Amino acid sequence: MQDHIEPNELKKVGTTQDRLTTFNTEFDLGLFVYIFKKNLIWVLLTLVLSVVVSLLYIRYSSPIYNASTLIQIEKSNKANKVLEVDDFYETNDISAEIELLRSNLIAKNAIARLPLEVSYFTQGQFLTNEIYRSSPFEVELLLKDSNLTSTRIDLNFENERNGALIWGDDQKKEITFGEVVELPFATLKIYILDYQRISKDIKAVKPLEYFFVLNNQASLAKELSNNLDIEIQNLTANTVKLSYSDNNRLKAQEIVSTIVKEFKAYNVEKKKQSSKQILQFLTDQINAVYDQQKSAEKEIQAFKRENNISDVSEVSTIFVDRLNQIDEARVDLEIQMSLLDQITGSLNTEGDIDVYELLPILAGSSSEGSISKLMDGLNDLLLERQRMLYTTKEGSDPVKKIDYQIEIQKNLIIKSVKSLREKLQERLDSLNKKAEDLEESYFDVPDQEIELLRLKRTYDINEKFYTLLLEKKTEYSISQEGFVSNVNLLDAAKLPQAPISPNKELIITSFIALGILLSMILVILKYLLHNKITSVAEIQNYSHANVSVLGVVPKYKKDIPISQLIVNRNPKSIIAEAFRSIRTNLQFISKENKPKIMAVTSTVSGEGKTFIAINLGGIIAYGGKKVIILDLDMRKPKIHKGFDVENTRGMSTLLIEKDEIENCIHHSKQENLDFITAGPVPPNPSELIINGKLDNIIDYLKQSYDLIICDNPPVGLVTDGVEVIQKADYPIYIFRAEYSKKHFIHSIDRLMHESRIHNLSVVLNGVDPQKQSYGYGYGYGYGYGYGYGVGYGQGYYDEVEAKPKTFWSRFKKK
Repeated sequence: MQDHIEPNELKKVGTTQDRLTTFNTEFDLGLFVYIFKKNLIWVLLTLVLSVVVSLLYIRYSSPIYNASTLIQIEKSNKANKVLEVDDFYETNDISAEIELLRSNLIAKNAIARLPLEVSYFTQGQFLTNEIYRSSPFEVELLLKDSNLTSTRIDLNFENERNGALIWGDDQKKEITFGEVVELPFATLKIYILDYQRISKDIKAVKPLEYFFVLNNQASLAKELSNNLDIEIQNLTANTVKLSYSDNNRLKAQEIVSTIVKEFKAYNVEKKKQSSKQILQFLTDQINAVYDQQKSAEKEIQAFKRENNISDVSEVSTIFVDRLNQIDEARVDLEIQMSLLDQITGSLNTEGDIDVYELLPILAGSSSEGSISKLMDGLNDLLLERQRMLYTTKEGSDPVKKIDYQIEIQKNLIIKSVKSLREKLQERLDSLNKKAEDLEESYFDVPDQEIELLRLKRTYDINEKFYTLLLEKKTEYSISQEGFVSNVNLLDAAKLPQAPISPNKELIITSFIALGILLSMILVILKYLLHNKITSVAEIQNYSHANVSVLGVVPKYKKDIPISQLIVNRNPKSIIAEAFRSIRTNLQFISKENKPKIMAVTSTVSGEGKTFIAINLGGIIAYGGKKVIILDLDMRKPKIHKGFDVENTRGMSTLLIEKDEIENCIHHSKQENLDFITAGPVPPNPSELIINGKLDNIIDYLKQSYDLIICDNPPVGLVTDGVEVIQKADYPIYIFRAEYSKKHFIHSIDRLMHESRIHNLSVVLNGVDPQKQSYGYGYGYGYGYGYGYGVGYGQGYYDEVEAKPKTFWSRFKKK
């Protein structure tokens, strides 16, 4: 039945299909703005909901307070500086001090000083608060299981004397306040401190429940040390900031303050313990030397008696004195060489190097000056590396660079130590040679005198050593009394006034940002999923055919249940003006003065083709033309409903020649406007339309009417109306805004290219004037435009009985 389609026409169809694929791939700013405005109420509701949720979150979140203090860790002890006593027990590693601050040792000492063995709480409808140092009752813990984990025990008050404890799986025990209570895991007493407050809380409109927790010390110490935040403020000045956060601001302040106090006390105690160990060592050495001195004195007296010698000769004295000087020098050199070997060994071992442990080894030696400078340089590099690791990861390029510098410094020290040791070895060899020469020169000195001088020399050495030890013991005893902590409190912890969490400004801003994000996601999803026609511009953009736009029809301001004639109700209304504009535009399509055929169709039912046919016919009849409307949509007839007449006979009975035309024509209340209903629904409407008798009916009607309007079935569902549209002088295709799918536009191209309906025109129905800012204007080749700008209510195209407007529908309308 179809005519032959030329290749260039097929090419056009293919191009059209390609263009249809861009419906949702090309960004359309106008459409995006339109969808945003359409969903503005949801955007606003999302933002309002975000603010409400943020306020509820703030209202029902437990506040967190942060207390902080600033301390400085000094490097040495003042008492030792005054007495020039070496601080061999001092450490300059601030990392070690920080680890000590975090340790369970300090945490347990702090817990022992604070009332943390039992925690007291009130529980409301939403929030639980700890009542630290302000509980209206007190729990005296007499005995508890050492393996007890933190256990919650609820406390019910019957009166000022009696109550009940509830724990675990609804285990309960009646108690009398002030008396011993035996529980499976603890023995305790409970004292009432303020029953008036308790009674007020439990009888309030929003009552509070009281409970307490028996804390496990190990778990509590671990929690405390984990929650303690330690930050180095200035590595050069050794200043450290300690912070602790808790739901109770007084508890946070006392914990951080007590930790500092315990750290200072431990610092002093550690020094005193180190000093005590040194004093004990000195005491042991003094006792040992004293015993050796007594023994040496007895040996001298015994030797004199046995050999009948009262004293030694002057020659022997000179010989022994010179030999003693050489021996002392050799011992000193050997000690220095041994110390240098120890330093070399420490530098060659893997692991961390503690420079301040190596420096005391050289104290007082002849090598101290040259090596100390190099060791100070090594220490500076090690400190720089430690400082760098607070901001840079191990293995990074800056750390590798400083590691290379440290290796160079270590090699330089090792070479210097080796050079010094070689020089000391040369001096030792020289002394050994002198000793040999001296012994040969004094070969004739009596053996008894030499032995006596040796015993005296031993006695003198012990005496000097004994005196030195006594002096050192006196110095350390004095320094022990002068010990103070090397931890200085620069800024004491203050009672926090405002919580750090929840941060109202941050939370509200974050929730608003989240609301905006969710709103934009909603709008973007709506945009991406939007596949409805919203404007004339979309029809023209997505259709390859050069389709003409007759006009747009706005929504009718009142609810009407079915398609019917409304232009006669208010001829000056804006919807009547819209149909007049379409009537005027029809004059440009055909100027021949003869009866004409208008065929109206759409893609699917519900797009308003019957409404357009009735009212366009009415407005043309209003201009003096005789118009008749034929209902050819015999599967779903509507014309009879619009004019409120019977549908017992009509087009179906005419096409089977059951009735005469004159008997089927109905006259409307509008002058010059007649219509023929569809008649009873036939089993074969397609065959009836194409059997040729429709042409006879139309030819007969042309003798009496200026315009014949055919209301055809939707071509997207059936092809009944295509043949009628091909013969029409005014083929009109109806789209409905926010109802017709974008791919319906393909039907226009199919009709124009495949069915060769080249004069097809389009009417966009159901446009909401309140949303016309996005692309509801239109224009076409012969330069006519029509616009309007008044808002209206519900659409006229509802096919079911209109429901009353609800408050929500009116709200969404706004």
